[in-house]
Amino acid sequence: MRTPALAAACLLFLAACQQSSNTSVTRVSANGVDTLYSRTTVVDGVARFECIASRSGQCHYLVLDPRCTPDAACAQPPLQQFAVAVGQTRAMPGLPAGFKQCASDIHKERCHRD
Repeated sequence: MRTPALAAACLLFLAACQQSSNTSVTRVSANGVDTLYSRTTVVDGVARFECIASRSGQCHYLVLDPRCTPDAACAQPPLQQFAVAVGQTRAMPGLPAGFKQCASDIHKERCHRD
């Protein structure tokens, strides 16, 4: 009787320890050279924006409302707009679940192309 109860307790403990995470990678290259390489990871509500490579020396980010999409105009203004230097990471807690983002090697006012 103790063995099934112990096994169930262990499974519950392991499930409680697992973190919720989501990763998005943006990688653009020209002639085999990365012009932009960015990774965004969200773990338990904290987003981490990592600039791995950028021809300008910075990755520029626009963080969008969950109702918006990066490839179309949106009535909602960006939630955040910032740059991260190559080799650096910026942590940002408190963004809404399902936020969208786009990264570029240059500063942009919106994600979609004109």
